[in-house]
Amino acid sequence: MRGAIWRKARRRGRVALASSLNSLARPLFGMAVSVLVVRLASVDLWGAFVDALIVVQLAAAVMAWGNQEFLLREFSRRPAEAAALWWRSLATRGLLLAAYGMVLVALGWRGPRFWLGLGWGAGLLAYRSFDVWVVYRRAFAWAFGVEAFATAGMVAMVLWLGSALTVEALMALFALAAALKSAAMFWRFRHALALRFPRDIALSSHRLRRRRTWIDPGYFAAAFPFFLLSFSGMLQSRIDLYSVSFWLGPEEVGRYQVYINLLLYAQAVAAFVLTPFVKGLYRLDDAAIRRGVSRRLLALGALLMGPFLLALYVALAYLYRIELPDIFYTLAILYVLPIYYYLPKIYGLYRQNLQHIVLFVNITGFLMNLLLNAFLLPRVGLVGAILSTSTTLVRWAAFGFYWRVVDRWKGPGKLKSS
Repeated sequence: MRGAIWRKARRRGRVALASSLNSLARPLFGMAVSVLVVRLASVDLWGAFVDALIVVQLAAAVMAWGNQEFLLREFSRRPAEAAALWWRSLATRGLLLAAYGMVLVALGWRGPRFWLGLGWGAGLLAYRSFDVWVVYRRAFAWAFGVEAFATAGMVAMVLWLGSALTVEALMALFALAAALKSAAMFWRFRHALALRFPRDIALSSHRLRRRRTWIDPGYFAAAFPFFLLSFSGMLQSRIDLYSVSFWLGPEEVGRYQVYINLLLYAQAVAAFVLTPFVKGLYRLDDAAIRRGVSRRLLALGALLMGPFLLALYVALAYLYRIELPDIFYTLAILYVLPIYYYLPKIYGLYRQNLQHIVLFVNITGFLMNLLLNAFLLPRVGLVGAILSTSTTLVRWAAFGFYWRVVDRWKGPGKLKSS
């Protein structure tokens, strides 16, 4: 009996470890490329590339349209129809490529940059569509390997090009990597994606009509709540970088992107620690989440701040050779810590079907951040800690909201009496 329990625990541990490594893969491997570009070329080149990166990744987030979260739910409801659901989602979201192309034209992208941007976006649309299969089939080790091999190839190319690197060359490398990763994922899930025509394509749509078509007009409405949650969260965490890109020059954009990405890695640890226990969180009451999980996770975050600051200094000073004022290190702690407290509360709200509260916080944080950056950046730029202060203020405003308001919540639609 004990042996069976131990084997089960080891399996779960391996899955949790593989999931965490896969979640870390994209940011860490992206960091490897950014270090090389900054060291071999300049932070200005990386900053100029970040301007293009922002456009493509923002478009990719829109074209994803909540497919992972939405399809995970649909797969669990209709497992026999998973392949057809995935193909129809991909084909339907593919319509957004045309809108993306028009946005690139409106932004003034012409010639090679336009085609590289369009190809890169199409590659990310395809590649990120496989995220749902990675989670559904728990193919985390495969996904990690794909990211590792793609990054190794990009690193080799960056080293070969050296000082001859350009923004267009980097765009071509990222576009090629996205295409090759999509091909690798398709090969891995080729059997799961096989369709039996015409039966499988004649599934009932999300509006419960029988359709023999690849396009499902009802998909966008059905997946919209999932898209809104993920997209608003991304905007809240990234609007400061978008603002820097709009108001400041390439060198400052490059420095800030490196700095803020390192902070995002530190805050991601909270999610990695919590993810294996999310299923259990949905079974806890609000008091247990507030008094137990949130406070313990916050204490863990506080203990991790010392090693994190050391790692931040080493990465900036020795890997990137970027110097920032000392105040940036103090504000890094203030930026990272709040999420360790309120992340469990977010899952508590999901448990009560109160996602609209999380959406309200995300949208409010986005607007606060946008207004603060619009006021401060044109006047003081990246001097001192002004930009990070505006971002940190938003984080602590969210902390206060979850602490004072959410802790008063008592079940769906009810507040505790004062």
